[in-house]
Amino acid sequence: MALLSASSSLLLHPSHHQNSACTNRISSRKFIHNRSFVSCTPVKQQQTRLQCKASSRMQQENETVTATIHGEKLDFTGMHHVGVLCENLERSMEFYQGILGLELNPDRPADKLPYRGAWFWIGDEMIHLMELPNPDPITGRPEHGGRDRHACVAIKDVEPLKRAFEKAGVPYTMSKSGRPALFARDPDGNALEFTQVD
Repeated sequence: MALLSASSSLLLHPSHHQNSACTNRISSRKFIHNRSFVSCTPVKQQQTRLQCKASSRMQQENETVTATIHGEKLDFTGMHHVGVLCENLERSMEFYQGILGLELNPDRPADKLPYRGAWFWIGDEMIHLMELPNPDPITGRPEHGGRDRHACVAIKDVEPLKRAFEKAGVPYTMSKSGRPALFARDPDGNALEFTQVD
């Protein structure tokens, strides 16, 4: 599989929920790292209003998750980008730009790295296409992308995407849980989930 995966053994466990207007708000978390427990508490950088979403995801502007691991304070602010390996950059760009309609980020120079690539905006984050050899097998992957390594993209409505995939001949499967989400693969077999959020 070509999506870059984390090599850390860091596991996230919600410890409890506080009673509040939003029952989905996670008030504290615990990290397990090398069998030692450390605290991890969401911290607001500014006074912002918590908005509860049906997707049960905590939505808060300017949120930082602060963790202390081995005496070092770490402030996590979110995902920056997902790296995706591809065999042919033009073919992949046709999928991400031509079918998905993602916007190329011209501020990321393509000549700074020793391989060809492209950066696409997807919300506030990016997808980085990298034309590099794929170390993972392409054949034998699960048919349903939800049972494979995948990146999940939030989308307001999956129905237009279903129609676009059908017109472009891109196979997809719906979420096995019955929620409005679909899974597809790019031309290199990278699994992508598109989950509907409101």
